[in-house]
Amino acid sequence: MNIADLDKNFKTLSVSGVSYDMYSPQQLGLEGFPWDKENETFLYRLPDRMRSEVTDAVRVLAECTAGGVVRFCTNSTAILLKGCYRPLSLLPHMPFTGQGGFDVMLCGQDGEHLVSNLRAETTDIQNQKFEFELSCRLPEGMHEYKIYLPLYAGLEALEIGLSSGAKVEQAPAYGLKPILFYGSSITQGGCASRPSNCHAAQLAARVHAEQINLGFSGNAKGEANIAELIASLDLSCFVMDYDHNAPTLEHLIQTHEPFFKIIRERKPDLPVVMVSRPSSGWLSVEADEKRRDVVMQTYLNARNGGDTNVFFVDGTRFYDQDVREMPSVDKSHPTDLGFYLMTREILPVLRRALGLVTFLPAME
Repeated sequence: MNIADLDKNFKTLSVSGVSYDMYSPQQLGLEGFPWDKENETFLYRLPDRMRSEVTDAVRVLAECTAGGVVRFCTNSTAILLKGCYRPLSLLPHMPFTGQGGFDVMLCGQDGEHLVSNLRAETTDIQNQKFEFELSCRLPEGMHEYKIYLPLYAGLEALEIGLSSGAKVEQAPAYGLKPILFYGSSITQGGCASRPSNCHAAQLAARVHAEQINLGFSGNAKGEANIAELIASLDLSCFVMDYDHNAPTLEHLIQTHEPFFKIIRERKPDLPVVMVSRPSSGWLSVEADEKRRDVVMQTYLNARNGGDTNVFFVDGTRFYDQDVREMPSVDKSHPTDLGFYLMTREILPVLRRALGLVTFLPAME
């Protein structure tokens, strides 16, 4: 028996009898793909020119649309998403709402609010083509929307339909340059239930900035060419969080400070927030603390050298000791609760790094 037949809330929303004007993500306002204008590959998170310079795994993972957002203003009464996934490899421990879903968010002065998560029905996932319709059901007038793209799926095509004749305007400019997050599967968003729930998305939304997500699941290992690529961008802040993917403690020791120094040499004034990995299992506490100390040493060396634009967040403090394993799916990847707890710890430091506060307030 199909549960969706018993409970309408499990069905994919659809609207009938609506005609649409179709737009590309770029026409409406694409965020999170800094090399989109030079790339031939659709919605690719790295430059095409670097394909031969990265591992096969990173090349494939860069096709995932983590961090991608389409942001625009409209008075449309309905939204249509039409496109095609790249071939999917389903993750057994992550909801498809996060892996392949789209979060449609309404933006206002009090933050972002979920309108709907649009995703394929379970039985249709391997049919890579999709067509999702959503009735906005909002008061008349212009509204700002953000459509968060999937975390662990790639897209071969995407069009966005707005009801015919609807007004479309560019969303207001951010007051900050983009924030770039580099790290592991956690940075990429595994295993958030929705794209806007991972900590990179939450942090960028709370400080009103574009996010660039360079999380490469299992394959962010502090390579020098990635550091050089990051240093080529004009950013407001860089969040450095690849601790989890360093295959050994020795690898982390050998790469962490050199990776930072490559960026610092090119960007002497760029705020850099260094984050150590969450400690989510009692058997890994000692190893987590040793890795934390490596990350912290890079930070201390920079501070002792007079660098005032470097900041540190202790990931072993994300989760309370008595519930350490609760905020994760598998003692590694956070649930939505885990991502919230990470955001709670990182946000005050990020605000300070951006010059939004001069002290460290609690998360609102």
